[in-house]
Amino acid sequence: MSKAFSAPGKALLAGGYLVLEPTYDAYVTALSSRMHAIITPQKPASISKIKISSPQFANGEWEYHVTSNEKPKDIKSRSNPFLEATIFIVLSYIQPTEPFDLDLVIYSDPGYHSQEHTTQKVSSNGKKKFLYHSRAINDVEKTGLGSSAGLVSVVTTSLLSYFIPGIEESNKDMLHNVAQIAHCFAQKKIGSGFDVATAIYGLIVYRRFQPSLINDVFEILEETPGRFPGALKSLVESNWEFKHERCVLPPKIKLLMGDIKGGSETPKLVSKILQWKKDKPEESGLVYDQLNSANVAFMKKISTLNESSQVQEIDELSDYISAVRKGLQELTEKSKVPVEPPVQTELLDRIAKLPGCLGGVVPGAGGYDAIAVLVLEKEVENFRNKTLENPEYYHNVYWVDLEEETEGVVVENWEDYIGL
Repeated sequence: MSKAFSAPGKALLAGGYLVLEPTYDAYVTALSSRMHAIITPQKPASISKIKISSPQFANGEWEYHVTSNEKPKDIKSRSNPFLEATIFIVLSYIQPTEPFDLDLVIYSDPGYHSQEHTTQKVSSNGKKKFLYHSRAINDVEKTGLGSSAGLVSVVTTSLLSYFIPGIEESNKDMLHNVAQIAHCFAQKKIGSGFDVATAIYGLIVYRRFQPSLINDVFEILEETPGRFPGALKSLVESNWEFKHERCVLPPKIKLLMGDIKGGSETPKLVSKILQWKKDKPEESGLVYDQLNSANVAFMKKISTLNESSQVQEIDELSDYISAVRKGLQELTEKSKVPVEPPVQTELLDRIAKLPGCLGGVVPGAGGYDAIAVLVLEKEVENFRNKTLENPEYYHNVYWVDLEEETEGVVVENWEDYIGL
């Protein structure tokens, strides 16, 4: 019997850079662009197999003949580090004793990738539609919504649901821990983890786990591989003591994501910020504290607005967004890293003057690629139209067809994907 799951993309609205440290909170919204996986068990043969296909992309097929303690390799030597890492970590955790044969089909919503040179396909019942690309997945530009975290999360959920039926409903923490470890293993570094946490839990106030948790178990894999499955099992089933408080955007307020087409390439911002922080601890400490105060005030205001959406209170939210931006501008100036570059400052200042706009930020690590804007629901259409009337003045911003969501990984109806 097939099962289907989907996991959302993400936008970090408050907490850029600070999210890397387990002392600061961040506000991450889930986005309606989702990664999907349909898992179908086949009749097992003597050898365990996992076949994964991504029909939206050219050459999107991988097949692994697997044992639980070896890193999987595609039988045709096509590398996909995220799939390989996920299979390896899941099987190292599960340690299956019976052979299995699993088919997985992956789909991604349009928001994750450039939509040029695509054709649309719709499922037989019309419930799902996806864009099919003429190029291989590695040749299609990504939009920065967290496709790798969504992929790892939805494949982890699919595989675990086969080995531990019902896990997707009963133990989100286990799904998160396995997916988080797999994502770090694929990237060969311990990231902040907010993208995987959002893919699993949905819209959250997030404070990261201690990186040493995962580092320690990777060291065991390197030095004494035989101890790895036991250490991994203990880690997956332990309490990581990190924050993932569920929250929602206030009623009457919508999130818009703007893509800046032709924006210059975002440099490796994070490593430059970390170097500045290391070189100038006192200066960076002051900037971080100011930015953290603004972030915390913004999150508190979001929380109180969920309890009472008074017009005056909604207007006050603009002041808090401005304070967050001021912190990001200070970070840009002091570190000499373009977190909110002047060109984005100009755009955000201009759209902030439009009716119904509460303000916007450059989400996540910042740079030139995208903006996230909060707009009163009743003004959304008018707001979009104003930016389209004078596109050059508004930097030819393209409003991506997605919105904020509350839910993380969810069970889908596998029949909705028939015919794709």
